[in-house]
Amino acid sequence: MSDDLPVEEVLSALEEYQRRTIDLYREHTGDPEACVRALVRLHLTWTEEDPDRAKMVSRYRGAVMAGPGRERLNASNAAYFEESKRWLAESTASGAMPSVSFNILHALVFAPTQELAKHWLGGRLKRRPTEYAETMGAAAWAGIVAAGAELEQEVRS
Repeated sequence: MSDDLPVEEVLSALEEYQRRTIDLYREHTGDPEACVRALVRLHLTWTEEDPDRAKMVSRYRGAVMAGPGRERLNASNAAYFEESKRWLAESTASGAMPSVSFNILHALVFAPTQELAKHWLGGRLKRRPTEYAETMGAAAWAGIVAAGAELEQEVRS
């Protein structure tokens, strides 16, 4: 089965995406709102840049992770998540961003962009995904602020 999988292509695409994400964390140190907006734009841009690559990653990522790419992808993901969590902790500690878990942040930033990209890749969206980047970036940040306020209220209760 692994002979049919584009293992190297999937791993390279994911590693490149992770590097670009980490670069955004570093470019926007101290400004988490700008970073969140840039992360949304990155995902939509990455999809537009090479729709075939995006489709390939979507189709084969699970199989690569479950088999021949497991160790390399685990290592890449561990480094990526470490950087992501470091950025989140620094942004929260500085007071520039509400305290939300990594899972909440990831869901608010990436789930909507992945859904929009999926619709575009499937031909169900006429406009390019990046045309929605500003609105979706603002919505992602607003969601983080709202989630932070909700969690803060729960702590006080």
